[in-house]
Amino acid sequence: MGVGGLLRSRAVGAAVAQVWQAVGNFGLQIIAAWTLGAAGLGLISLSLGVIILATALASGMIGDSLVILQRDNPRIRGALLGWALIVAAVSAVVTGVAMAVTLLTPLQAVLFACALVAFQFEELLRRVFMGVMQFWRLVVVDSVAVMGALGSLALVAMFGSVTVEAFFAALLFGQLAAIVVAVLLLPREERWLAPVRGADLRAVWAFGSWRGAQVAVPQLMMTASRVLITAFAGGVALGLVEGARILVAPVLLTVQGLGSYLLSTYVRDKSIGVVELRRRAWRASGLMMGAALLAGAAIFALTGPLGRIVGDIAVERLAVAGWVAYVIASASFQPFASLAAVKGAPRRVFACRVVDASFAAALFVIVLAAGLPAAWAPFVLAAGLVLGGVLVRAAVLAPLTKESPARRATELRIGHA
Repeated sequence: MGVGGLLRSRAVGAAVAQVWQAVGNFGLQIIAAWTLGAAGLGLISLSLGVIILATALASGMIGDSLVILQRDNPRIRGALLGWALIVAAVSAVVTGVAMAVTLLTPLQAVLFACALVAFQFEELLRRVFMGVMQFWRLVVVDSVAVMGALGSLALVAMFGSVTVEAFFAALLFGQLAAIVVAVLLLPREERWLAPVRGADLRAVWAFGSWRGAQVAVPQLMMTASRVLITAFAGGVALGLVEGARILVAPVLLTVQGLGSYLLSTYVRDKSIGVVELRRRAWRASGLMMGAALLAGAAIFALTGPLGRIVGDIAVERLAVAGWVAYVIASASFQPFASLAAVKGAPRRVFACRVVDASFAAALFVIVLAAGLPAAWAPFVLAAGLVLGGVLVRAAVLAPLTKESPARRATELRIGHA
């Protein structure tokens, strides 16, 4: 494929969008590591983890419903808006209060909650672009978010000291700027709102609640792992593990970006049978795992020089290897979970996620209670994903290939209704 073909490729656009988003997160956390130290990096990482968890919930429940359901129906579109407002309000209040009474000052908690809401709405606008397969416009939107956040921190550093408040304010500014640009770039046929009154809230809830719960499970597990590391080993240990994750984050977000692209293609080609789409998922998973292994091996080999970027933090090679394993495990799982959701089985996928998360949580406590280093944490998370992939393929996709067309059509109608 030539340069022109690459630039026109939607898959490449999806990957570039995620990589560019990773660059912004990478830059923010590098600044946190240099200015706030390991403990400060741990606090910022934990706060970002909560934001990502809440955003994943909104993205799964509302964003996936937006892509899969008929958003051109005014009743569905009004319901999407209604649920977006409800989820944003509830998550901002709950997480803001929880962070205020545990880790943050009142001012920090307010800025944190505002940034969280901005992240959620920016992500929902991103999902519209995914729904219309315009991934390269995501690069523009994400560029604005990155430059807005990093530029704000640069101004703060020029005239004073960088603080936790400055980080949350920079995140908020970057996301608000990205929202404005995203609205301007939306296709004209997507730039309209439907009234919430009379909207079919139940239809969106019937599909989106299970999908939202499903995609929130890994982020909830990630947040729980940070809390457990802090409880068992302290904030500095969490900072060391997060320092290793920062190095591998671009590869992980690339895999997630390709996963979003696959979800859109499954929706586009949902008339194709499960057997053929499952073969496509296997091919995509194999390519993603191979690419993740190669990129991860390079990062592992260069841990020493790359670790200096993170600041005055000793990046552990064991933790880097663990995060590489986590990325490979994610590539083995994501294509199949997305396919199962599109084929009308979000409840089954959620059940699989609960099982693998419970397994990982129990193993996590055993490892930390036994006194093993926190650097083993990403290996535990990877083990949970591997189990989840096995369960989805065996308990969800395999039965779907055996069901009669009439039964599958009935299930799809029920799931989408």
